[in-house]
Amino acid sequence: MIRAIIVDDEPRARETLSGVITRYFTNVQLLGEAAGVNEAFTLIEKVNPNVVFLDIKMPDGSGFDLLKRFKKPTFRTVFVTAFDEFAVDAIKFSAFDYLLKPISTDELRETITKLTEEMSEPEDFTLKLQAFFDNVNSIERDKKKIVLKTANSIHLVTISNVVRCESDGNYTWFYFNNQPKLLISRPLKQFEELLEPYGFFRPHQSHLVNIRAISRIDKVDGGTLILEDNTPIPVSVRKREQLFSILEQL
Repeated sequence: MIRAIIVDDEPRARETLSGVITRYFTNVQLLGEAAGVNEAFTLIEKVNPNVVFLDIKMPDGSGFDLLKRFKKPTFRTVFVTAFDEFAVDAIKFSAFDYLLKPISTDELRETITKLTEEMSEPEDFTLKLQAFFDNVNSIERDKKKIVLKTANSIHLVTISNVVRCESDGNYTWFYFNNQPKLLISRPLKQFEELLEPYGFFRPHQSHLVNIRAISRIDKVDGGTLILEDNTPIPVSVRKREQLFSILEQL
C-alpha cells in the first residue's frame, strides 16, 4: 500500500490530484496535504509517508529546500511541476519520478504502478539527491551527472564519461572511459531522449554514441563509426545525412 501526502501551494492543484487518486487508485492512501515547505516538513514527521507528491515552487521555499531538511529521507519523491525545464532536466538525470501539470491520469497510473513495483526495493535517496543538487548547481554541461540503476546497485556517473550505449532488448548496456560496463533495466529509447541534448547521437537502432568519442567514419558497408577505443558502430542509411550534418558543425 502506498501511503502518500500531497505538497502544493495551489489549493486547486491539491484538490485535482487528490480527486484523481481517490477515484482511480485504491492502492494509494492519502494521509494529508500541505501548502508549503514548513507545513510539509511537520506533516512528514507526523504521518511518515512512503511517497510524497511534491510541488517545486512554493511561497516559503522550493521542494528541493524541503528535501534538504532530511539527512536520509525514508520516502520516495514524485515531483509535480508545470514548468521550469531546467529543474525537470535535473530531475530526469537524478532518476526521480515526476509529473507535469496538468496531470494526466495515464501518466499518474504509470507512476503509481512503478512506485508499487519498486516499494519493496531499497532506495538510495542520498545518491539521488547528490546527483540532483550536483546537476542543479552545475553550469558546465560536461559536469552533468546521471543516476544509473543496475539489478544490484546504483551508480552516479558523469555524462561526459559515457562513451556509448547499446540496446539489449528492454535493457541498455552503458560503456565508459574508465570503468566496467553496466546493464541498466531501461530501454535505449529513454536514454536517447535524455542524452541527445548533451552531445549523443543514435546512428543505429541498437546504438547511442557520445559524438566526442568518434574517431572517424569509414564509408565501407554503407558507413561505420569508429570510436576512440576502436569500437565499430554501424550507421543506418536514414541516419547518415543527419550524422554528417552534426559532425560538420563540430
